[in-house]
Amino acid sequence: MTEAPPAVALLIDADNAALGSLDRVLETLAEYGEVKVRRAYGNWFKSALKAWDPALSRRGIRPIQQSDPVKGKNATDLALVIDAVDLHHTIRPDVYGLVSSDSDYAPLAHFLRERGAKVMGFGRANTPESFRVACSVFVPITDPAPSKPKPEPKRQPTLDELLAGAIEKNADKQGWARVSTVANQMRQHHGQTAKDHGKATWTKVLKGLPGYEFRNEGTTSVAVRAKKNG
Repeated sequence: MTEAPPAVALLIDADNAALGSLDRVLETLAEYGEVKVRRAYGNWFKSALKAWDPALSRRGIRPIQQSDPVKGKNATDLALVIDAVDLHHTIRPDVYGLVSSDSDYAPLAHFLRERGAKVMGFGRANTPESFRVACSVFVPITDPAPSKPKPEPKRQPTLDELLAGAIEKNADKQGWARVSTVANQMRQHHGQTAKDHGKATWTKVLKGLPGYEFRNEGTTSVAVRAKKNG
């Protein structure tokens, strides 16, 4: 006859526990036996615990409602302790998983351990030592920080966009800009030369693009502007 695995009771103080740690807690306790009792205690009407409901449901954890009869007083501790003592006298789990960073559970851990149960404590790394040492084993846990979405790479402006900007910046009232000033703008502000685009001069680069018209302003001076519609 196969011996039944040790019974494990998981009791979570939702007010002092990390929601993102639930999977790790369950995986750790599964190494010690079957997690038959799964309960989480809290005032589920609090907005701070709103995200817990679907997370508990997916993991088969029963939410135990505990209202706060007096503002500023947390009644969750007492409800969890009462249930733990009741379980000791009824189901008698071999292992208890107490999930909290509250030192108030130290007496409960002592009580259960002294009566032969293994007490697994789970809490933040800064959990008071009184609770940590009262447990048979204490496992520091943290709520994983949400991963930040990687920012989308910034779109680089096209050559047309760079040239249009350079022309507009240096244009006169009629929209004409000397190609020489456009060339300076492209070199100084964008680090580009006509040779980067396979041409000897910016005039040749511009003439290879649609949408521009040109005007000679002397033997070596050429002006450019965007063609006007119509």
